[in-house]
Amino acid sequence: MISYIIVIVLLLLLLWYYRSTITHIASLVANKCNTLIGYHLLPTNEGSFEADIEDGLTSSHFNLQENIDEQDNRAGLKDREEIMRIMRTQKVSFDEARLIRQQNILKKNNIDPVTGLPLDPKFVSFS
Repeated sequence: MISYIIVIVLLLLLLWYYRSTITHIASLVANKCNTLIGYHLLPTNEGSFEADIEDGLTSSHFNLQENIDEQDNRAGLKDREEIMRIMRTQKVSFDEARLIRQQNILKKNNIDPVTGLPLDPKFVSFS
């Protein structure tokens, strides 16, 4: 009986001593499992509204300076890389790039970008 207690106490001491290693390994395994099932953490503190303004991602219609003035602590624009790619490849302004991006999203979801109505042939609308 006493030998069982000694083994349990030794096991608990080993677990306590290697707790940081065990926690690190468990975190790595959880991250790999999440990646395999398609779950990804949202980025945190990547970028800022100041960086977005410096990159030309602001306009009179979409003024990021107001976010800075209101001390908004979010990480800046969510899809800045995609918007910058559209601006660079199609040589358009920030507002036009945002419009093109939004129209592409609507098209992908089978929605007419001009009217905003579904393109599904089964769609019925009552006026």
